[in-house]
Amino acid sequence: MAKTYSFEALGLLHSSVDESVHNIVTLASSVLNVPISYVSVLDNLKGRQYVSAGVGQIFENNHVRDIPIEGSICTYVQANQKTVAIPDLLKDPRTQNNSLVIESGLRAYLGCPIHTTTGKVIGALCCTSLSPREWTQSDITILEGFARCVDDIVKARTLALEERKARLELQQVVATRSDYIAHVAHEIRTPLTGIIGSIKMLIQSKSDDHSARLMSILNRSADKLLGFVNDVLDLAKLDAGHFESVEEETNIGDFAREILHEFQGLADSKSIHLSVDDELSSNLYFADRSAFQTILQNLVGNAIKFTQAGSVTVRVREDSYGQVLVDVIDTGIGIAPEDHDRIFQEFEQAGSIKGRASGGTGLGMPIVKRLVDRMEGVITVESQLGHGATFTISIPLRAIMPSKAVA
Repeated sequence: MAKTYSFEALGLLHSSVDESVHNIVTLASSVLNVPISYVSVLDNLKGRQYVSAGVGQIFENNHVRDIPIEGSICTYVQANQKTVAIPDLLKDPRTQNNSLVIESGLRAYLGCPIHTTTGKVIGALCCTSLSPREWTQSDITILEGFARCVDDIVKARTLALEERKARLELQQVVATRSDYIAHVAHEIRTPLTGIIGSIKMLIQSKSDDHSARLMSILNRSADKLLGFVNDVLDLAKLDAGHFESVEEETNIGDFAREILHEFQGLADSKSIHLSVDDELSSNLYFADRSAFQTILQNLVGNAIKFTQAGSVTVRVREDSYGQVLVDVIDTGIGIAPEDHDRIFQEFEQAGSIKGRASGGTGLGMPIVKRLVDRMEGVITVESQLGHGATFTISIPLRAIMPSKAVA
């Protein structure tokens, strides 16, 4: 399943007519014998309903194509997650005082949900008449079939965008792989040199203090080597597709708090305040906890590493498309804008990224990106040198919610 993209990227919002969607709307109007038919998309963050394509005299007035979401009838389709049929809008308590209904003379409404590739309802395919109408099961079946055609358009466009993105990423990977072996050799040789030298000196050492210092060098070098080997193995597993994915019922806010607890000692040693801003409350989702753990451990660990004082905050919320957003916000040294894309490339972090170059394998952030991609999500960064950094992952997780009755 491909990622969810914006309405604009999917072609659902155009200044010109979207022919594919317009053809479905026109056919629905003709088959169901209604004067008005349209596809709406609902942007909950902006509080707007947009008409992607519509037929009927009502749409000669452009302001009808972009209205506040509180004036939308389609919000009831999204709320119910199912088809909504209203025989008489002026007698239904939800719509009898709706200004659009009153001003446009609308009387009957039938709306079927349209979805993202993850199943989230983002709008509706709607038919309305200017007189009351008892919608039959046949009417509902026909319109739901047309709505599935709109879903297929959304899916096809999403897959096309993802395929194009994958081709570009593959070209980039091939271009940067030439430095892989040299970097691996360097990262392995450095701690091995420390380990071998310390062992030889430890054999000859006659001082307990000297031995203790050598043991400390051995410990640090071994930890560095183990960390590098683990990162390389994780990357190899992702390349080979051997990472197992097990989705479990998860409270994202509670999970973030568990991760922060692991770093509390390190944060206290640097006087860094850790907190979780949970806007999801008690919402539950099906999530790959193992992948989420690796992602958050890397992001939070980096945030603390590059913050000398201040705070690290994990904020969890939802966007207009129903995707879960996790922001990791720090008050650290920041990242130059020209390096934002490079930090997700293999080995780029190790010595080449302004402001964040403190050594390391350079594999942490590429692994995070691979895992986010594998979960059909997107990771972005906003940062300026000296002004902290905000990493945001958006992942289309399936929400666990009680079923709702159809109106």
